[in-house]
Amino acid sequence: MKALLATALLLFAAGAHACINEVGTDRNGRRFDSLWYLGEGVTEPMRERSGRRHALERAKTTIAEARKQPSFESLTNLGVLLIYQGQYPLAIRHFLSVERRYPGHHETAANLGTALELAGQDSVALRWIRLGIQRNVDEHLRSEWLHARILEAKIAAARDPAYLQRHSIAGLRFEAKTVPALPTSLPPGNDGQPLKPWMLDRSLSYQLRERTQFVPAPDPVVANLLSDWATLNLAGGPLENAAALYDLAADYGAPRDALMRERQAYIRKTIVLAKLKDSEGYACAICEPMTE
Repeated sequence: MKALLATALLLFAAGAHACINEVGTDRNGRRFDSLWYLGEGVTEPMRERSGRRHALERAKTTIAEARKQPSFESLTNLGVLLIYQGQYPLAIRHFLSVERRYPGHHETAANLGTALELAGQDSVALRWIRLGIQRNVDEHLRSEWLHARILEAKIAAARDPAYLQRHSIAGLRFEAKTVPALPTSLPPGNDGQPLKPWMLDRSLSYQLRERTQFVPAPDPVVANLLSDWATLNLAGGPLENAAALYDLAADYGAPRDALMRERQAYIRKTIVLAKLKDSEGYACAICEPMTE
């Protein structure tokens, strides 16, 4: 969503654990080196809204830097602070001014889209988010396609209140099984090409870490996304992540129905049995490859 938030997320992720090479469990009970955080290490920054807190704590510094040297970077960070402070109309005016002063930046388009969405102007926000992708296909680690889908879903839900109950915002279809397979068809990313599983996982991670900084529980959009992310991890990632994400999805309002409870029970049982085994090497279907 913005440079300051990305920095904050990295800072708080680094503080979550002393080590970032944890051992995870796959759907078959095999242990593997996840090479990243697991379980609550994934959900804790979202629950605590750590990025938002970090931005508010350094508000005086952000304001002082913008006054001393009103560069594109300092003015962008100032606008981000306005969003964190909930001053959405002021943030919108600010970023429109930044766009006039420093035209054509993808960061400005993304930030304007965010401020407009939080101000309740989803249709206009969608235009700016799409513009940000046009300006830079790598926008937000190529995850901004998901922000666009979120806005499209919110617009559809405004016309049909039951829309989110029948649709996956991310465009995923999982089997209604305890342990589903990975979807055979994945949505298109920023470049219009079908995503790879690891890119889908990264997009959900990036967008949800951002969104939860601004959107507290309960929220049907976040619940929908978290449910899919949890199931994606059950199908092809660490079960520890699936467990934590299902819990957070329920906190955000996802129904803890019979299928979710069945999946959670399977996850708990499999993790317990897997702890009796040694690590068996890298075996994660949705993790980013070591070389890509």
